[in-house]
Amino acid sequence: MAGQMNIFLIEDNDLDVEIFKRSMRKECDEGVLHRARDGHEALEMLTRTEAEGAIAKPFVILLDINMPRMNGHEFLARLRGTDGLRDARVFVFTTSENPKDISLAYERNANGYIVKPNSSTEMREVITLLKNYWDICKHPVGHAA
Repeated sequence: MAGQMNIFLIEDNDLDVEIFKRSMRKECDEGVLHRARDGHEALEMLTRTEAEGAIAKPFVILLDINMPRMNGHEFLARLRGTDGLRDARVFVFTTSENPKDISLAYERNANGYIVKPNSSTEMREVITLLKNYWDICKHPVGHAA
């Protein structure tokens, strides 16, 4: 595997974040997890310079839809219009099974749509799938993501 899998979780629910972290530790101890509480904070983190404490370009962004300040749909639209970020891999990761949310996510070029699992076992399965995806992907030379 080339470097560490780098996940950027955009999620306002602290309990969901903790469940994700625990599952990630169990299934993918070599991974790195960054977190933002809403789309606004996420854009700030992704557009920082090195001097401002930039995070490494994430391998994948997991994006909740229902968040304060800037929801997932708004974030995705802004991300796709931002140079250097428009090609980011984004999987919507939400409780919503609303067909309108699913359609809008794909209209805004989400790479996938995952309904949040209801158990820690199912969450670990999601992490395992992400890790397997990481393992089979070719990564740019000189980059871990």
